[in-house]
Amino acid sequence: MVTTQILESRESRTIRRIDSVLEAHHELSPYRPSLQISIEGARIVLRGHLPTTSLRQALVPAIRQAGVLGEICNCVEVA
Repeated sequence: MVTTQILESRESRTIRRIDSVLEAHHELSPYRPSLQISIEGARIVLRGHLPTTSLRQALVPAIRQAGVLGEICNCVEVA
């Protein structure tokens, strides 16, 4: 049985991996502060605003580079 502490630690590591990939991404890094990343159940949820559709579409492939294979809910708005 997996304890809550282990799950929280795993979630924290996943978010740190995503952060590092987004911060290193040549197009997305300037917008990293305007994005919120959370884990809700088994899903990665992205919220915030980006200036273009192409940047929004670049999010999921970038997060896959962090080794995230599960469901990603991209709720980022283009504004």
